[in-house]
Amino acid sequence: MRRHPLLSGALAVLIVVGGVVVAGAFSVPATAVSVDGVSITRATLDQDLATIQRDPAFGCYLDASVAVRSENETGLASIGGSGRSGTYSTAFVDFWLSELVNNLLIQDLASRQHLPIDATALAAGRADFISSISSTLEAAAEATSQSAVCAASGQALVATLPAGFVDGLARSQAAGDVVLAHAAGYGLATAQLNRYFDGHQSHFETICLSAIQTATKATATTVRAAIVAGQSFAAAAIADSTDTASGPKGGVLGCFSANEGAYATVETDVNGLAVDAISQPVSNNGSYLLLEVTSYQPAVFDAVVPAVRAAVLGAGAERASTELAALTKSARVDLDPRYGRWSGAAGVGIEPPTSPTSANLLSPET
Repeated sequence: MRRHPLLSGALAVLIVVGGVVVAGAFSVPATAVSVDGVSITRATLDQDLATIQRDPAFGCYLDASVAVRSENETGLASIGGSGRSGTYSTAFVDFWLSELVNNLLIQDLASRQHLPIDATALAAGRADFISSISSTLEAAAEATSQSAVCAASGQALVATLPAGFVDGLARSQAAGDVVLAHAAGYGLATAQLNRYFDGHQSHFETICLSAIQTATKATATTVRAAIVAGQSFAAAAIADSTDTASGPKGGVLGCFSANEGAYATVETDVNGLAVDAISQPVSNNGSYLLLEVTSYQPAVFDAVVPAVRAAVLGAGAERASTELAALTKSARVDLDPRYGRWSGAAGVGIEPPTSPTSANLLSPET
């Protein structure tokens, strides 16, 4: 279960290995996969795999990403094959190929919608790519109760990778951004973001609040009743809160800007709670919180541009997902059979071959 970001110290915010794919085999097709005529060569795929194998931090990030997206239901296969040195596991290769195919489909969708990916979009896409890595690493660290996993930050991890490799992934991120914004009915230029902000200002207000943490819901209910009967929130926090950071301060947590990672959770938990009103008990990773909003402070657009951008992208997610699913079903995807069989009916998917043919092994005797 998640740890509530309100009470987190400083108050900040696939599979079984199948066959073997040879890194440099012989007499094989030059194309690994093509999507509506746009190809990824085996040389490019092999170069990517070599990059990932040489960079444990990025491999760690990929594994963390799969775990976070699946809520720790599944993990990522090891990149190394079970054959001789220089081989890769089919499961990992198919995972990475699926990622690349998905990126090509997103770029295809952007092209079909006549959405340009200019220098500004590329720069923003790179920043979003790095930020997404940081968010994944933070979520993975929180889930495993560690201070950090894989790398200190997305920027630190990206610095370990070849520039061309990062550029390709950043371009895919940029394509995804423009598709999401288009699906939301907005662009990502300042004027368009300002237009969205003007229509949704209440979602960007700074929220200032206090909290009381208790061990059980029954205790929280009792404490809440005492506050309703006249005890001050601060006195109740000092007397009853089990949070050693905020309790002695009368439960004061501080103020949360829309730019902060914890903001979405805070906004959901207060759920429009009026100033000075007391929430019902809020479940928090085995404990319970009582929340009191002390103020809502209007935001200024220039101070919350990152949050507005994220909100626009989020607003287009459902429609863009539907558009991408439709394109995935209709796209012509030609896959080198050594990697398996393409299956796009339920989303991007590559089914590994049952077993490798002798031509795909280092030698017929392997």
